[in-house]
Amino acid sequence: MSTQNKNNRLTVVVGLLLLLSLAANVYQFNNHTTTVVNCESRIDSMLVVRVELERELSSMEMELEKYRGIAGNLDSLLNDANEQIAAQEQKIRKLLAKEKDIDKLNKKLNAELAELRKMRETYLERIDQLITENNLLKSQNEALTQSVQSLNDDKLNLQQKVTVASELKAEYIKVVSYKKKSSGRYVESAIAKRTNKIEVCFAVMDNAVAQTGDKMAYVVITEPGGKILGGSTKSEFTSSSGETLNSTASYKFTFDGSKQNMCMAYENDKRELASGSYMVDIYLEGKLVRSSVFNLK
Repeated sequence: MSTQNKNNRLTVVVGLLLLLSLAANVYQFNNHTTTVVNCESRIDSMLVVRVELERELSSMEMELEKYRGIAGNLDSLLNDANEQIAAQEQKIRKLLAKEKDIDKLNKKLNAELAELRKMRETYLERIDQLITENNLLKSQNEALTQSVQSLNDDKLNLQQKVTVASELKAEYIKVVSYKKKSSGRYVESAIAKRTNKIEVCFAVMDNAVAQTGDKMAYVVITEPGGKILGGSTKSEFTSSSGETLNSTASYKFTFDGSKQNMCMAYENDKRELASGSYMVDIYLEGKLVRSSVFNLK
């Protein structure tokens, strides 16, 4: 074989070897590139999950906290939720620090994300239930309050009716003026300058619901000038409105529920009364029960 032929064959062999080496290098490069791409893809996926976890933790706490202050039992539930969120967050941080395998870490992080979302739904469901129950209780309490208020109003009205019904009343008032003769006997007179005595008679009406026992009756006679006449049994008393008044005459009697007639009078030997209209007010137990007007010429 010639030297030229040997050289040609050697050139072909070297060329084939170079092509094989290049093909091997290209394969290794492509395989390495695929590995790098896959690794980067897994890392990107893990980062996405981490971002989702951070967002879930933050939004979950904010969403639950907006229900705070509505009711005590709801606040207790939110406190429990915050503790659970904090524990879950600590668990995730330990997982990130401990697990080095990207695939395993990614899988575990996805599981924690699913657990957080499940926890959110669980607490929102319980919050919804508590708010519904609290609203129901509030409505029931409002209805109960209205019912109690209605009962109290009825009771107050009844008490007021009983109070009004138990008040003593005076009827059949009669006012007569008298002059005193030299013999000491009294005869009727219509002239102020000749009047020595003004007698007021009335009936305390029967009352089955009024409390029995000792009672006080007062007569207040006011002359035309506004002055209250003072008789021998005059006294000071307090009216039902809290006002302190002077009476012309007072009388203590025992009420037994039945009708009682009584008379009270003003007397003066000097005959110093003025002509005009006189107001007569009758008070029983401090309450004004009857008024009348009479005239002296």
